[in-house]
Amino acid sequence: MANSKTSYVSRRAFLRAGAATGVALAAPTFFVGKAHAATEKLNIGIIPAYSFGIYWLVQDQGFAPGVEMDFSVFPSGPPAIEAMVGGSVDAITVGSVPPLAAMARNVADFREISVCGDASGLFTIVGRPGMTSLADLEGKRIAVTSGSNFDFFLGVALEQAGLSDMKLTRINMEPIDAQAALIAGAVDATVPLATSRQLIFDKLPGASMLADGSAMPIGKRPSIMDVFMTTQQTMDAKEEALTEVVRAFHENGVKMLREDNAEVVQRMIKWQSGIGRAGVTAAEVEPLLNNYFYFDVPEIKSVYADDILKNALRVQSEFLVENDRIRNMPDLDALVSDQIVTRL
Repeated sequence: MANSKTSYVSRRAFLRAGAATGVALAAPTFFVGKAHAATEKLNIGIIPAYSFGIYWLVQDQGFAPGVEMDFSVFPSGPPAIEAMVGGSVDAITVGSVPPLAAMARNVADFREISVCGDASGLFTIVGRPGMTSLADLEGKRIAVTSGSNFDFFLGVALEQAGLSDMKLTRINMEPIDAQAALIAGAVDATVPLATSRQLIFDKLPGASMLADGSAMPIGKRPSIMDVFMTTQQTMDAKEEALTEVVRAFHENGVKMLREDNAEVVQRMIKWQSGIGRAGVTAAEVEPLLNNYFYFDVPEIKSVYADDILKNALRVQSEFLVENDRIRNMPDLDALVSDQIVTRL
């Protein structure tokens, strides 16, 4: 899957040229869930995707009464990882690709202690009006967060279309900035956040869906796990608190999703309004929330015991190495830790 014909432009250089406009999601945004009689506090970095919002639901519903979670919202994985390394958050929800790049650089002793959901069906590639297929990206500019799940999905989609060696320019931008750049006409396509991609079609009539993860055959769809991650040091220091919130996610949160889905949709609307997306509706939330595959307690135990997560990360790591995103394979045996899951 090596792509020697792809050129890269940094987000900073691109924005300095004045090409992208629009309001980006500030990072981080701080908010606190419903207060409970907690005995321990966890500072959680969270990205505004619905699988991650189930941790907010855990706090909102009091499913982990022994723990109070304070949340900081980040636009993507890399700044959330930086915050965790810097000590401002204890754990983060993050796509599975950014930790691989950080782990390969030996930034910290990261540990992926649980999986929020399999998000592969939610990724898309959206192009400007007039485009009809991925082949139309030849020689064009596509905004995507480098070394992210979005970047991985783009690579897989191009490979499946037989276009891995097609010449195009990837511009490294955060998803919200990339979306604004596409709407402004500064780039030709992007891999958007599922939670906000409808805005592209609202603001850019005629925008085209060039690839849709949910339409890919299951056997060819890339497994893209959203994970809950901390460091070994934090896990050892706050093992009880982390176990309580992870158990609440997979036991109570997933149960509520399956048995009272309409109420969870309403709570997700409340959560999104709290992070600045007041206009979101149930019709928009429901398909995005429910297109993840969530794991209950027996299922998440199987994900770890059967190396499902580790095997998915191996495929992604090989992609990153082959496409020169990282220099070497990360230590997946260390990264994937069942220390918490085995206690559920």
